Amino acid sequence: MRLSLTKIKHQTALIEEYRLCEPLPSPVAYGYTHFVLDNPVHFCGHVTNKGDGLFLVDGNYQTEVELRCSRCLSSFKLPVSGDIHALYGAEAKDDYDGEVAVHAFLGNAIDISELLMNEISFFLPMQPLCREACLGLCPVCGADQNSGACSCSKEKIDPRWEKLATLKIDRKA
Repeated sequence: MRLSLTKIKHQTALIEEYRLCEPLPSPVAYGYTHFVLDNPVHFCGHVTNKGDGLFLVDGNYQTEVELRCSRCLSSFKLPVSGDIHALYGAEAKDDYDGEVAVHAFLGNAIDISELLMNEISFFLPMQPLCREACLGLCPVCGADQNSGACSCSKEKIDPRWEKLATLKIDRKA
């Protein structure tokens, strides 16, 4: 997703507004394999020429990602939205904590695709759930417990105690 700077590149304090709806490259291209992004990303924001070759990107995004439930492994769609605030310049710079303070760009446009992909990935849940009450898979047979109860035996005996089940105790004494 590229933001053209041709109108504001040479005049400090100018602001350019953007409303874009575009697909992003596959998350795998950025090293993310835990979600799928088939839907376009809606971006609404602006770029401000801060002078000295620095441009501030402010805006918000929204899209929908496909995840796998961490309990039942079924695919589901999750709406994702957030804000971005990033400074772009001729060369990348880190702040004192090692965080990126200035993102690098070349030419007359800023490509915010990587920034958006990082933001989307950052806000995804660590253990995604298709719904809060998801029952998950049966630990014995692997059946999806959301679609009904399975018929396997849930009673699991520790193998160290299995022989005790065959022990006959004479209670007459």
